[in-house]
Amino acid sequence: MKLEEKSYFFAGVGGVGMTPLAAWLAAAGCEVCGHDDYLQTEARTLLESAGVKIRDLLFSEDISSFDVLVYTSALAEDHPSLAAAKAGGLELLRRGELLAKIAKGRHLLAVVGSHGKTTTSGLIAHGLIQNGMKADFIIGGFFANQTHLPYAFGGHEWLIAEVDESDGTIEAFEPEVSLVLNLDWDHADQYSDQQSLEFAFTALLERTRKCVLAPDSLRAQLPEVLGQKIITWPLPDDGMNTHNITAATAALEYIQGAKLDLAPEHNFPGMARRQDCLHHDVMLSVYEDYAHHPTEIESLIKHMRDAEPDRRLVVVFQAHRYSRTRQFKDGIARALGNADQAFLLPIYGAYETERAGGEMLNLTMAFGASAPTVLPMNLRGMEKLAMALVDEPSSLVFAGAGDIHHFANAFVAQVRSGFDSQAAWKHYMQDRVSKTCILETDVTLAAKTTMRVGGAAEFYAEPENLSDLHALLRGAHLFEQSVFSLGRGSNIIVPDEGFSGLVIRFNRGLWKTTLNLGGGRLWVGAGVRLKEVCGLAAKVGLSGFEFLEGIPGSVGGSLRMNAGAMGSWIFDVVERVQLLEADGRVRDMPQEAFHFGYRKVEEISTGIALGAILRSPEKEQGAAIRERMDSYASVRKASQPREPSAGCIFKNPDGDYAGKLIDTNGLKGLRVGGAEVSEVHGNFIVNKGSATAKDIIELVRKIRATIYQSSGKLLEPEVLLLGQNWDEVLGHPVEVEGCKDE
Repeated sequence: MKLEEKSYFFAGVGGVGMTPLAAWLAAAGCEVCGHDDYLQTEARTLLESAGVKIRDLLFSEDISSFDVLVYTSALAEDHPSLAAAKAGGLELLRRGELLAKIAKGRHLLAVVGSHGKTTTSGLIAHGLIQNGMKADFIIGGFFANQTHLPYAFGGHEWLIAEVDESDGTIEAFEPEVSLVLNLDWDHADQYSDQQSLEFAFTALLERTRKCVLAPDSLRAQLPEVLGQKIITWPLPDDGMNTHNITAATAALEYIQGAKLDLAPEHNFPGMARRQDCLHHDVMLSVYEDYAHHPTEIESLIKHMRDAEPDRRLVVVFQAHRYSRTRQFKDGIARALGNADQAFLLPIYGAYETERAGGEMLNLTMAFGASAPTVLPMNLRGMEKLAMALVDEPSSLVFAGAGDIHHFANAFVAQVRSGFDSQAAWKHYMQDRVSKTCILETDVTLAAKTTMRVGGAAEFYAEPENLSDLHALLRGAHLFEQSVFSLGRGSNIIVPDEGFSGLVIRFNRGLWKTTLNLGGGRLWVGAGVRLKEVCGLAAKVGLSGFEFLEGIPGSVGGSLRMNAGAMGSWIFDVVERVQLLEADGRVRDMPQEAFHFGYRKVEEISTGIALGAILRSPEKEQGAAIRERMDSYASVRKASQPREPSAGCIFKNPDGDYAGKLIDTNGLKGLRVGGAEVSEVHGNFIVNKGSATAKDIIELVRKIRATIYQSSGKLLEPEVLLLGQNWDEVLGHPVEVEGCKDE
């Protein structure tokens, strides 16, 4: 089967090298689909515009229908995508291996070297576009401000692409022309020493069919067997940027056979995270750069000194991977010593676990007595950094290849807002979520809950998809926000003073989706109302869900607390749950992996339920199902109040019922302000129209005290008190004089 006739699933499709490759393949007419646990909005937008289908939540059957699984080397070996692909007999290709297959039969101009590949490739692509030249390209990064797409497909003879040495896939390439930039040692996890890395590079150059383009300073390091294949150019002495321009010009002139001018003033937009200027005013310039190798850091600092010689130079650096930190800690310390002041951020481990010699302590020790301050990646870290910049005009550079750019952009948002965290959060988030994601501040929550009481959330969002959700959670970490996930708001009381954190409501997009998967299975998003689940089940003739009719909540909340009624529980019909764990990983977990009981599911208490596959015990005629639903609805209407409430207010104590205890103690009708114990069902507190959260809390306190005095049983609230702990609010029951009307 030819390359273009196959279908492809990209695992880790949001990786900086994976996104342009997947988009190029889709532009070539292939069926391409992808998933990424951490897909960011910028990559998602590009992929979807190219025709790549995104799967936010992954099922094994999704993968088995494809021919090829393409994966990034950063993917863990036990990732479900790989397991599903192996089980389904798919062809497995790493990113570099697929790129090599695409390049086969074409004139590949391979850009190689330990660093500088993305900028040089971007310069070549820009030159192609500016000069109307015909060639395909696949770049391993994004252009600044998305000026150009990082790929181009036209079925042309020439293909320009970066060839990555980091994972060993360099061995699969046989270029027409190789443009080699440098041979600096890197990737200690793959290459044990300089010699082994040089061998990988020189082996590629020996396989190069026509010529090798290189700076003349490298000639002595290149194998003699290359002979006349080597074409060199003088290496400029005024920095890596000029080196990149010279290299790109040499490559374009070889393809075009004509003299070209790629001087920087010729509208090259630059590459994202390569000396990007994020902010500039009289006192402060802020830049971000991908530099993470000592050579790159030294070049960056030299460039910044030359560009802004009258400003103090402050560098915030994040080391990339523990293996590289162990390898280069001394070189990093020497390079950062050229700045006027340096700060460190926690090491970005990527897919690596901590390893001896490459941890933060080892890096700080390499600086000796002048070890930089290590900043936390949150508001406190931003405030510490700001304090170091108040004295004189400064150039601030954020350097590193990890997630430092999030911290950098959050800091800039704080600077521009005058450290008003609300305004800074909104400014930061707007560029990182989809256009349909709602972002608001100081949003009153009373109307978004069934109890209809409470104050405002300081921060509020409604994400459209998983990318939005990841961005919101990342922003919450940076801005030190507590997070609460809200569905229909049926089991919660919002305090009158509101909530000082971020409320995320699953009320749109992916979270409201339902799918009939066949075989008695339904997929339902976290924001789907349980009443809708019942309706869908009845429509397709699946029984066993009728008990959910009338429970006023949504799927996400019901999974968090194992909601139930009529003697059944939501986990009775759960097959699998898609769960976002506290570390940001999305897991597809079977029912048996959960520890669930009465009104609690342990694993979901620390994560976020994104949706679930529900399985029906049997098929049945829709009319019979609806008859039972109507019967359950009638029972509910007769036994539960119609006024606004949060459902049952207390958990049932062992061997007894909270409603019965409240009733037998004559507490029905007990009232505090606008809150009243329901006359219909004793375990409901209802809002008579003017209730406040304070009224409800005081009524809960009175009920508990009375029941404790009469029976010794301590009623525990079942509803959540947003942002507060019931035990701390209520304390231990004491004698309270109750009354029927207050």
